[in-house]
Amino acid sequence: MSHFSVLTLSVRELVEYSLRSGSIQSSFFSSYRMLDGIEGHKYVQKKRPSTYKSEVTISGNISFQGYSFTLRGRIDGLFRSLDYFVLEEIKTTSRPLSSITRDDNPHYWAQAKCYAYLYSKEHDLSSIVVQLCYFNIDTKKERTFSEVYNIKQLESFVFSLLEEYLSWIKLVINEREKRDLSLSSFLSFPFPQFRKGQKQMIDFVRSHISSGQIAFCQAPTGIGKTIAVLYPAIEYLQSDPSAQIFYLTSKTTQKAIAEKTLDLLRKNGLKIKSLTLTAKSQICFKEKSVCDPSLCEYADGHFDRINDAIKDIFPKDSFTRERITKYAQKHRVCPFEFSLDLSLFSDCIICDYNYLFDPRVKLKRFFDFNSGSYVFLIDEAHNLVERARNMFSAELNKRTFLLLKSKTKEILPHISKLLGALNKHMINFRKDCEQKGKRDIALLSPPKKDFIRDLKKFIVESEKWLALNILTDFREELLELYFDVRSFLNITELYDSNYVTYYSKQSKGDLLVKLFCIDPSILVNKELKKGHSSIFFSATLTPLDYYVNLLVGERRKNILELDSPFPPENFLVLINDTISTKYKDRNETFNEIVEAIVSFIETKKGNFMVYFPSYEYMQKIVPYVKEYERTRGMEIIVQDKEMNESDREIFLKKFHKHGKRTLVGFVVLGGIFGESIDLVGEKLSGVVVVGVGLPKICFERELMKNYFDAKMKQGFHYSYTFPGLNRVLQAVGRLIRTEKDRGVVLLVDDRFTNPTYKRLLPCYWKNVVIVKNSKEISKHTLEFWEKKRKRKKKKVE
Repeated sequence: MSHFSVLTLSVRELVEYSLRSGSIQSSFFSSYRMLDGIEGHKYVQKKRPSTYKSEVTISGNISFQGYSFTLRGRIDGLFRSLDYFVLEEIKTTSRPLSSITRDDNPHYWAQAKCYAYLYSKEHDLSSIVVQLCYFNIDTKKERTFSEVYNIKQLESFVFSLLEEYLSWIKLVINEREKRDLSLSSFLSFPFPQFRKGQKQMIDFVRSHISSGQIAFCQAPTGIGKTIAVLYPAIEYLQSDPSAQIFYLTSKTTQKAIAEKTLDLLRKNGLKIKSLTLTAKSQICFKEKSVCDPSLCEYADGHFDRINDAIKDIFPKDSFTRERITKYAQKHRVCPFEFSLDLSLFSDCIICDYNYLFDPRVKLKRFFDFNSGSYVFLIDEAHNLVERARNMFSAELNKRTFLLLKSKTKEILPHISKLLGALNKHMINFRKDCEQKGKRDIALLSPPKKDFIRDLKKFIVESEKWLALNILTDFREELLELYFDVRSFLNITELYDSNYVTYYSKQSKGDLLVKLFCIDPSILVNKELKKGHSSIFFSATLTPLDYYVNLLVGERRKNILELDSPFPPENFLVLINDTISTKYKDRNETFNEIVEAIVSFIETKKGNFMVYFPSYEYMQKIVPYVKEYERTRGMEIIVQDKEMNESDREIFLKKFHKHGKRTLVGFVVLGGIFGESIDLVGEKLSGVVVVGVGLPKICFERELMKNYFDAKMKQGFHYSYTFPGLNRVLQAVGRLIRTEKDRGVVLLVDDRFTNPTYKRLLPCYWKNVVIVKNSKEISKHTLEFWEKKRKRKKKKVE
């Protein structure tokens, strides 16, 4: 819908809002059935008379109760029959035609009657035939129902829909007018002065949003990145009132910061609608997210109550998870579907990356086919490379087919037979591995056509049964496999030279087949083009060319690299380049690493984090350090391999206390303590990073290495060096969080001073000292803390 001077909306939007009723039902209609539906339309249209016109675009202006509407849509078919024009709406189905009655689908009739009114009004017709045709995509048979309507009947019907719609849209208009007034009157920067680099970032973002471009900004901690991107994005709403901002991030903590930033602007008088979109599995009130009205009271009758729920909450400005659940419970509606409806009328949507990029869950109402005036703000953008690879990849396991083949044999023999055929395909893939004497094999093409054909057959047959909603002991497993196969087939549609297919033998005779997206840049860029502008930002986009290349497919794009806003004297980096942490050398350097860690920690009573490249490596070192625990006055805590979010919080709470002993936390690079930790002031005094963070060597990493070697001769860097370095920089970034923080970092690895790594270390690390032994570590660390003590004493005097 455009700005409110003229209300432009589709016939579908009008009908869906004004006639909403009933319950949420699980949908089992794949893209392949959708393609069958498109072909079904064409099949019917070809059978019509030669005068038949298909896919006729229609648009008309309507004045109603002082408002101007532009209604638009597309008519499936038009033809002349005897004395009447016939307007046809075609609907494909897999239901038996004999079970369908004239009054089964009021929405279909409503849509056709709206089209009939617009066409009759445009061509000055006094009456018209509306024909609803159901076409069975399996039997290729059709059943039609028709009615003659005069122009007054049609106008009365359309006006009744508009009246219902106006009761809602008046509220929207009122809220939009408040927003626009606040944008012109109250949109001011909420702080008395800018931080170092912040004004530069705001101007950079403003310029690239205004010109509709993609841009990248590396802004170290402390600049105030969130306000620096949101402020100019909100400014843009003044020039394009219909624009929507999508604040995309993978972290719950970052979502909370975005919410807090918007609230800060609201305190200055800004009126803006924001929605925080929470995953269905997390916001659902039921133990299992099954949209079945017989099992969920929120799904049952949801559409009978949803319009009232939206009208009730809409005067509020912030649609947070807490507020949505409160109103959803009040009106007994599904909180997730409630959120999706609110998203259409929100100025800023805070959500995970997957709602834009993931083919499985992206917001189809925004991004399926059409582009729009969307501004994408992509936070912690360094995380998107791996996330995009996962979102655009898909996999299947042989074991699942085999187990379900057995479970469905008695009740669903036809599906069991298909599962058996799919299991045989997987056996043949496993034999290919065995014949080549390898655990894993990779191909530069999608799986064989007969395998894909049988997967499609499985989808068609299983969705027919799943739609019947029959409860069995295997239903949930079949449903899960249905979605996995559907996802796999969807990814085959995206398959190109940036993919490989690999087969991997698993334990107990199992086999994995995976469509692995090595370079997601083309697919990411395709989604970005559905918006007006995209801003990628993070504290760690090093090297920038790597991220630009893998996210938008270009070597250089609009780039801004900012310096740290914090005093350089508050931060010391020590690099011990005499110790090798390479896998082959680890057993020989345990004692040296322990000495380096202990000499670093014992210079000050405080809290320290020690990062290792792997859990296994860390476990080998910890017992050596624990020997010093009692004698050196330390308390050592170690990350557990199975830690959940609650365990993580308990671990971090220890850093909020200032005990008599030094606290040392041993954790893993890139893990749950690698990002989104704010331990300010005395809560963290120092960080040790052992190794350069290289990911573990595995088949996928080697596939990436070979791909990028062939493409740009940078295979090792793209698959190992650059991802590893990001883990290191993220770990170091946990230390200095505010301008008052002071701390020391110790990097332990002989590779940190080779030319590759020296070139990649941040330019704002002003105080870097190379140390050769534990004595030098102690010396420089003590000097740093002594300088801090003297500065503090001088300040007091």
